[in-house]
Amino acid sequence: MTDTSVPPIPAWLAHLPTVGGLVVPWITPRTADGRYLFGSVDRDRMEHVLLRRWCGVCGRPHADRLVLLMRLSDLSRRCTSEPPLHPQCAAYTITACPMVAGRLDHYRSTPRRLDATMAPAPDSAARQGSPAEPWFAVWLDGYQVVTDHGNLAASYADRRPLRIRPITWRLPAIL
Repeated sequence: MTDTSVPPIPAWLAHLPTVGGLVVPWITPRTADGRYLFGSVDRDRMEHVLLRRWCGVCGRPHADRLVLLMRLSDLSRRCTSEPPLHPQCAAYTITACPMVAGRLDHYRSTPRRLDATMAPAPDSAARQGSPAEPWFAVWLDGYQVVTDHGNLAASYADRRPLRIRPITWRLPAIL
């Protein structure tokens, strides 16, 4: 039987390290002992990708289209702490990331110990142990950098999205 949770790595991402057959996104922090902390971000690299208009997965500059992967709660604010991605990097993330792909039904219940250069998501304390939210892909031709919860974030408040597509959408269980 084939494990569908580990998608093939596109040639576009072959320059990045891997863990367990998955690409390590460019913004993922690495601890002093060499472990990568999926789900956390290297604060310096996150600021770099936002301000220089680079992709958070491959670490390369954006062209004319980009995708923000956003939780339902981010859509109404038109702002997210998730980095902008190339469409092909977003497609890989949608299949590879267990949270975005909908394979996890709750956020982690215990906080991670992070080094000073690492940052949890601004709302990670509120999400801790909570049910996972639905995810959406928001296609854009650009974004503005804003400060959200004290951290830099990507916003499309100043523009109309090219399209918004649901990735996961869970209806509440009926008891």
